[in-house]
Amino acid sequence: MENPELIFKLKKKTAFEGTEYTEFDLSGLEELTGEEYGSLCKQTENLDGEDMIPEKSLTFAYLAAAKVTGLPYDLFKKLSAKDTCRLRYTISGFFLSEG
Repeated sequence: MENPELIFKLKKKTAFEGTEYTEFDLSGLEELTGEEYGSLCKQTENLDGEDMIPEKSLTFAYLAAAKVTGLPYDLFKKLSAKDTCRLRYTISGFFLSEG
């Protein structure tokens, strides 16, 4: 079942490889295993260097979004600055909130 809080609606639609995107379903974040989370952290470290809080990294947000949506990593790098910031805070909020 989709979590409405994890349906990420873009403020500015984004075109990538001939497809236009207006939203992303990030509800797959709820299904990630600890092993998958660790892999995302390691990939972030490999791309960005060591980061004390990878969940606050843009790279981590792009990798996590790509993992749970099945869409290309490079798509998320094409989002507007405002949507990029919102995506980063949506994903970091998911992992760092106590709810």
